[in-house]
Amino acid sequence: MKPVIGITSNIDSSAHTLQHTYIQAVIATGGIPLIIPTGVENDVQQITTLLDGLLITGGGDMNPQLFGEEPLPQLGNVTPERDSIELELARHMLALDKPILGICRGHQVLNVAFGGTLYQDIASQSASPVLQHDQKAKRDHQSHTVHIEKGTILESIATSDKILVNSFHHQALKDVPSPLIVSGKASDGIIEAVESTDHQFVVGVQWHPEALMQNADQVSVRLFEAYMKACVERMAAIEYH
Repeated sequence: MKPVIGITSNIDSSAHTLQHTYIQAVIATGGIPLIIPTGVENDVQQITTLLDGLLITGGGDMNPQLFGEEPLPQLGNVTPERDSIELELARHMLALDKPILGICRGHQVLNVAFGGTLYQDIASQSASPVLQHDQKAKRDHQSHTVHIEKGTILESIATSDKILVNSFHHQALKDVPSPLIVSGKASDGIIEAVESTDHQFVVGVQWHPEALMQNADQVSVRLFEAYMKACVERMAAIEYH
């Protein structure tokens, strides 16, 4: 039996969309992808019963009202219907202690689901100069370093205290609430990774490992493999009981 992985999708005026690399990453590491649309909040309890893991994907900005702020001029496109379903899915999966991997926007969704806040635009809100976090290079280019905290899940996956990542964001985590801990930062101090100390596997990364897997980046491969291993273990634990 393979774990069923719910993958969230983006929505515009006419279509749901999803980068194929997310699907490829799940299949390549042994999961069955199940794409979840917006508008199914009333069915989240049933959906999360079916899932062995949740992958919250990248995309546009979150509505700042969700973390108690008014919109700044630099805020990009928001999709309230996507915010709604992803937060609902995250909170249900957290309550069930089923594995979650949040990527880019998904990393930010995780933080807000725990009660954290975001920088709406790091370039205009940062007190000191920041790196180029919205790179102009192709998606599989590794544009800056991330420094990894010792003793974290991420360190056990990376087997190093520094890795190279890609970068496509202008928002970032600001206040990170317990039980989340920061497990990785860029050299300018921007939070690049978090994980929960109260759950089996809840990890958020600001970069796009699914894109780096296209060039066989081994840290990205191991991240997805560790996530899938946690999903298999959680599935086995449920079957055992």
